[in-house]
Amino acid sequence: MALNLMTLAALCVGSTAAPGTQGLPVGTDCPAIERTYQDALVRVAPLVDSARGRDGIARVAYAEAGNQGDSGLAGVVYTILNRLVDGSFGDRLDEVLDSPHQFEPVTRAGGNWTALPVRAAIEQAHIDTILNLALDGRLPDPTNGARFFQNPAIVAARASAGTVRRGLVNFGGQKPVAVIRDHAFYDAGKTQAAARPTPSLFVPVQSAQAGTAEASGEAKASALVSNSLFVPIQAGH
Repeated sequence: MALNLMTLAALCVGSTAAPGTQGLPVGTDCPAIERTYQDALVRVAPLVDSARGRDGIARVAYAEAGNQGDSGLAGVVYTILNRLVDGSFGDRLDEVLDSPHQFEPVTRAGGNWTALPVRAAIEQAHIDTILNLALDGRLPDPTNGARFFQNPAIVAARASAGTVRRGLVNFGGQKPVAVIRDHAFYDAGKTQAAARPTPSLFVPVQSAQAGTAEASGEAKASALVSNSLFVPIQAGH
C-alpha cells in the first residue's frame, strides 16, 4: 500500500537511515516530500489559526487525550492536522472535528464540538504551543502521519462485550504506525471487511475495565515517543 504524504514526511524527518530502511521506500526524495508537506501545512494553517479554531482543537484534544501526557495531546492535534492536509474529511476545521462517529467525545456531545467543555486558559496555551511548533515545522509528527487512532484495549473490551464489531479492533488487525501511551495510531481506518462507512475512532478517556472517565492506569509508552515534548506550563509561581 502506498504511503500517504504525511507518513512519508514523518519518516523522512524521523529517520537518518538510507531510503529502503525504517519504512522509507527506495528512491524517496525526502527534501521534496518535506517541501510538499510544509506547503500543505501552510495551506491549512489559516484553518486552525483563528481563536475559534484553536478553541475547538483544544476541546477535542483534551477530551480525547487529557490523561495521555504531552505526547498524547500532540498526537491528537497532529491527527487533526493530518486530516486537514488529507482533505477527504472536509475542507473546514468544523467538518473535521464534527465528522460523524470519528471523535467519540464530540459524538457523545451531540455531534458538535462546541458542546464540549471549554478548556482552562493554561490548557489552551498548551495546545497553542503544540500548534505553533507543528505549523512552524519545529515539532515532528509523533503519529508518523496518522489519520486515525483508537485505544485498542477499550475497543477490544467493547468487542468482547458485543457492543462493537470485532473488526474494529486495530481497525481490522492493522499494525499501528505509532503508539503513544494508551493510544495506537494508524494510517488507514478501513477494516478488512467489505466497504463500510468510515469507522468510529471511539477513544474515550476512560478505563476499559471500569468504564469510567478516569485514566486507565500506567500506560504503555512507545519507544518512539518521548514521555514529554515540552516543559510543563505552570500557573502561579
